[in-house]
Amino acid sequence: MIKKTLPGGSALLATGVVLALLGLLLLLSPIAVGNAVVKLVALVLVVTGLFQMFQALRAASPTQRAVSGVLGVIVAGVGVLVWFNPEVGSGFLTALLMIFFVINGLWKIFSALRFRPASGWAWLLLAGLVSLVFVYLLWSQWPLSSAWAIGVRGGLDLLLTGCALILLARALRKARAPDQFDTISL
Repeated sequence: MIKKTLPGGSALLATGVVLALLGLLLLLSPIAVGNAVVKLVALVLVVTGLFQMFQALRAASPTQRAVSGVLGVIVAGVGVLVWFNPEVGSGFLTALLMIFFVINGLWKIFSALRFRPASGWAWLLLAGLVSLVFVYLLWSQWPLSSAWAIGVRGGLDLLLTGCALILLARALRKARAPDQFDTISL
């Protein structure tokens, strides 16, 4: 029989506190956070493109060299374009984030419904609902919302998820008897 340790209340509590604090920091300057994320993505694209071009030089066949080289140039070029025109990158990232946050919001809602007996489940439900409402607001103002959306959305998500984890950790501590172990048998 294999036993695996479950995350304890202390780990959930610490993670919740860190996420909530990071969320508050992101909410203080959402435009700066959004711009920093776009610059970071641009840098990653340029580095990825350069590595792909380097790999093209080492490819076995001329076709592989050509395809890898062209893809490397395209990826690096998109990175340079995003670096010098962050609005394009910000709009594209916002569109990707909308897709991600719809999926993430639905997952949080379904997870909250599964944890309904625990006292912190409503925070997780609220985090999921806020995700879906925020995506709707982004969609109604997209692409103009891109400048602030990345920082605000990330900050709200971290803050609400952190609060949910803090409350779930407290509920977990109350539900456990002092003589119970944090293990599960598989």
